Amino acid sequence: MTTPAWLRDHPRAAGIGVTVGAVALVGVAVLLGWALFMRTPPPTGLSPSAGPSVSAAAPSAGECSSPALTTPTAEQTSLPSTAGFPVPAGVLPPGSRAVVRLDGLRIRQQPGLAATVTDTLEAGTIVNISGLGPWHVDALDWYAVDTGEPVRFGYAAAGVKGVSYLELLPARCPDGVPGRATLVGLTAWERLTCLRDQSLTITGTFGCPVCGEFVPGSYEPSWLASPMNLNYIGWPDTLTLHFDPAVELDRAPNASMVRVTGHFSDPASTTCVIQGPGEPPVPIDPVIAELYCREQFVVESIEVIGSDPDFTHSYPPA
Repeated sequence: MTTPAWLRDHPRAAGIGVTVGAVALVGVAVLLGWALFMRTPPPTGLSPSAGPSVSAAAPSAGECSSPALTTPTAEQTSLPSTAGFPVPAGVLPPGSRAVVRLDGLRIRQQPGLAATVTDTLEAGTIVNISGLGPWHVDALDWYAVDTGEPVRFGYAAAGVKGVSYLELLPARCPDGVPGRATLVGLTAWERLTCLRDQSLTITGTFGCPVCGEFVPGSYEPSWLASPMNLNYIGWPDTLTLHFDPAVELDRAPNASMVRVTGHFSDPASTTCVIQGPGEPPVPIDPVIAELYCREQFVVESIEVIGSDPDFTHSYPPA
């Protein structure tokens, strides 16, 4: 299927619209640090929804191949759900999981009823909300979604007034204080809603074998909002680390084993402003921009505790 120009020019880890070779060299980095931005830019000429409400339009003729709404039968959670961070009304948070409630939900190349249908999803299918939507087109709110492996990617309408096509899944909150492996296994939204701003200490290898991708747009404050942040811990199953310039901390050399203490839901998230490329620039809804920034891990302290002789400085490994 055809992908938006921003997507083609700046590939994500899923490899949408790039060659297999580009996936090998560049794509994996995005799974680690850019899990929200690169697969889901605002399509050219479209604007994000002015607010987080679900559209009140009548059901479109053909957003499903079958009109039946069914109760999802897919698995819900494998960890107890004790989520605490509030969900803004009518929003599917960036980096969350949702279940399809409309049998035959149509997936399109772009937001909008005129866009080409590339796929249909059965009720009960679990999808990742992989971008900074919603985008309001044709009186509907659209989200970028993917189904994981194998990747099926496109844009889906969230629903109409009183009828949800996509329903937010409960967060899979871990028991106790999670380590890095547990954090990596959660989605960005689950990390925020389950853990809020509590301090967490994790260990792993600091470094990035594949770095240097440029992402167009503007991100303020850049240290927190920019997807070009390339401070990774635990390659290839990583978290991205964000360093507040007001806190004087030295970066560790690549291949260092580090102990890092930090938190999600940093107070600076309330100041985040994100604009995608375009003339004029495409502003991201402030509610979504703040949620995205709250999902980032901000470093409070970092300590080098050794080195990792197995750290690979190129990807794929030689």
